Amino acid sequence: MKTIKILLIFLFGLQISYGTSLTFTFSNGIVTNNGVKKYEFDVMVSASDDTTRLGDAMVYINYNTLGFGSSVVANSKITVEKGTLIQGELVAGLPLYEISNISDNTSSRFAVGIGYKYSDSPTAANLVTTSPEQLLHIAIEIMDSTQTAGLSFEQTLMEGQQYKSDNATKYSPIVATDTDDSPLKTNPSDITRDGQFLPDKFQLYNNFPNPFNPSTTLKFDLPKSTANVQLVIYDILGRRIATLFSGDLTAGRYSYLWNGRNQFGNAVPSGVYFATFKAGNYSRTIKMMLVK
Repeated sequence: MKTIKILLIFLFGLQISYGTSLTFTFSNGIVTNNGVKKYEFDVMVSASDDTTRLGDAMVYINYNTLGFGSSVVANSKITVEKGTLIQGELVAGLPLYEISNISDNTSSRFAVGIGYKYSDSPTAANLVTTSPEQLLHIAIEIMDSTQTAGLSFEQTLMEGQQYKSDNATKYSPIVATDTDDSPLKTNPSDITRDGQFLPDKFQLYNNFPNPFNPSTTLKFDLPKSTANVQLVIYDILGRRIATLFSGDLTAGRYSYLWNGRNQFGNAVPSGVYFATFKAGNYSRTIKMMLVK
């Protein structure tokens, strides 16, 4: 009996010290069009506590080949940028992290390797907090805009490949079950254009009504044809709720009736929301209140 108690205490101690978990999620998905239509999104990561620093990491992402085509790395259809979590320098000119590898894992999955370059200086690495922070920003060219993104992590491959800043101690468990199946098209038919009015400046007007339930109208002016016009809704935490429009428009006054739903078609709860409008060098954000 004494031996069993000692064994249970030992095993319990192992469980407590087993490790810190990492959770991977998708965020801020948006269709952009700067001559080439792309789906851009962020890979976010958070930890179960605020005490560890990120070392080497590996991310595997599945995608819808009907929307993006196959082997997006080999076909040069993808760009990957470092997120805020892996920015910074040890000293001037010596970045802490590098994107060490971008490769096709299968014809419908790509892999991104992140390297922490100074495992002999583990305290110089960046802290991973309990709040999701941007690990990567990824853009993939869209082949068929009638499709959806079909993004998911390959969690089984990511397990055992996420390291703390000594590049020896592994994070565990790894939670990478989030998905993103956003549509790959913008819908200009949701935009109403007043062709009789030619504005003389860029302008986003306050929405009406405000407060609103369940819908509100957003109006904006374009004095000339403009590429990559964006009208995006965020919640009070700064999370992207819906991309109402992203694309090219000719000059005119436009109206958009937002129905209070997110990018997946689900009704959002009561609260404060922000509409951000960007066109050329113009940018404005307005505050809206949904009251049910």
